This record gives sequence, structure tokens and C-alpha cells, in this order.
Amino acid sequence: MAELAQRRSVGLSATGGWIGHLLDSEKVFGYSLVAPAIIYILLLVGYPFAIALWFTVSDATVAHPIAGFTGLKNLAFVLDDDVFKRSLMNTLVFTISSQILQMILGTSLAFLLLRRFPGRRIVRALIMIPFTVPVAVGAIAWQWMLNPTYSVVNWVGTHLGILPGTGPNWLGEENLAMISIIIVNVWRNLPFSAVVLTAGISAVPQEILEAANLDGANWWVRWRKVIVPIIAPILYIALLFSLVFTFTDMTVVWLMTRGNPVGATHVIASYAFQTGIVAGSLGRGATMSLFLFPVLLVGALLLLRNLKARTID
Repeated sequence: MAELAQRRSVGLSATGGWIGHLLDSEKVFGYSLVAPAIIYILLLVGYPFAIALWFTVSDATVAHPIAGFTGLKNLAFVLDDDVFKRSLMNTLVFTISSQILQMILGTSLAFLLLRRFPGRRIVRALIMIPFTVPVAVGAIAWQWMLNPTYSVVNWVGTHLGILPGTGPNWLGEENLAMISIIIVNVWRNLPFSAVVLTAGISAVPQEILEAANLDGANWWVRWRKVIVPIIAPILYIALLFSLVFTFTDMTVVWLMTRGNPVGATHVIASYAFQTGIVAGSLGRGATMSLFLFPVLLVGALLLLRNLKARTID
């Protein structure tokens, strides 16, 4: 018995020493720390992504999610769909226009918020309202403001002589409907851009700005040559998140127009939702959704590569 106990003790000691030796390795210890996060991401993202890949090559529907292999039929159907082509173009216009407006207005708003004026704290709190209000509430409010019958925008515009007649049908005409959802999306996400830029500009040492000012640099030169290079990491990460959120967002479009009039305001996400969930064709909806993945992947890699190059320089 004593000999058996001694053998067990030696075995446990050897096992503990082996595990301890592994944990002493920096590489193994690092992998063990990130392993839970990797497993979580694989379960939360990897598994649904694998299912979506299977749906793209199957005839799965909401009624029959377990379906057979169909090859590239879904892809051929999607590429031949005129509404999808329009949705792809709308997605690019929606994203690029929103980002340009957010960048211009967010920068202006950030510089305004950095100035000292009476009631600055109240103004800062009010600016955050669009970002904190639920999307559905904001969309309903904007629908009422742009309603052709009860539109407060048309009422103000016609009384000031800016708009002709009784005002346009903002959500009933193709171009105006697209402009409307872009404006609503900018209104919703502008506080995020303004806060990020305000925080970044606040982190720039005042001595550098004062030195540039003494050298005769105007506000544009100070912004382009001094502020932007310093806060570039913040700008790139904020831009990456904003691009991903806008490119994959369908809430504003779906709540405001549901893709109307006649599919003219559909973006890929909203059209994929209508096709895959509302209409029940999971395979075609998944195929449309996966068009977003390579575009976002390339965009993210380019942004991160540029950020890395700036950091190294």
C-alpha cells in the first residue's frame, strides 16, 4: 500500500510539473488566456456563418430549413436580380454619403463643442439624444416629419418660401426617399462621430497647436498637418466601426421605407431580410447577405494596414 501511494504521489508530481512547465511558457500561457474569447467568437460568429454558407448552396426555406444541395443556383439568381443590383448600388451610395456627411458635420460639431460658451454642458447632453433614443422612436418621428400630409418640414418650408406648393413627397419619390434615409442615418450617428472627434482633439497637446498657430498655420493646416496625424489611430478605428455599422445596417431603411417606393431604397441588408425572412427564401437571402462579407473584409484590411503603416512611421 505504501509503495502504491508513493507511485501515485510521484505520478501526480510529474503531471503537475508537466502542466506547470507548459504554463511557464509565455506562448502557451498567452494562448490559454485568449482561448475562451476565441471559443466564444467561434460559437457566436463561426457557427452561424457556417450555416449561412450552407444556405447559399441549398434550397433552404423558412418552412424547410433542412434542404438539399443546389450548387450556385442561388448565386445565379441573385446576380440576375435587378432589385439586388439596385440594392448594391444603394448600399454604396448610402454608406459613402453618410460617412462623408458625418465626417464633415462631426468635425465641425467637435470644434464647436471644444469652445467655451454658456450652456455648453446642456448642448453636449442634447447632442447625444439621437444616439440614445431607440431607433424605432426616431424613425417614427421622422416619418411624421416627412409625411406628405402632416409633414412639419413641408409646412415650415412652404411658409418660408423655400419649398414649392405643398412640398414634396419625401418618402414617395425615389431620389427624395434615398436622400431622406441618408439624412436620418446621419442624424442618428452624428453624435458618435462628434464625441469621438471631440475626445481625439482634446487629447492633442495644446503646446503643439500653439506652436503651429505661432508659425502662421491656419485652422485647416493645423487640422491636416497637426491634429489628424496625432489622432489618426482614433480616426481609423472610429471610421472602421462606422463603416461596418452603416454598411450592414437596415433598421433606418426598413423602418422608414421598407425599401419602397418599388424597391428603390433597398440596401443589401434590408433586401436580404425581405427575401430570406419575410419571403422565406433562406438560401437566396443568405447569398445576398454574404455579398457584404468580402467588401467589409477588404475595407477593414486596407484601413488596418494603413493604420499600421502610420503607426510604424
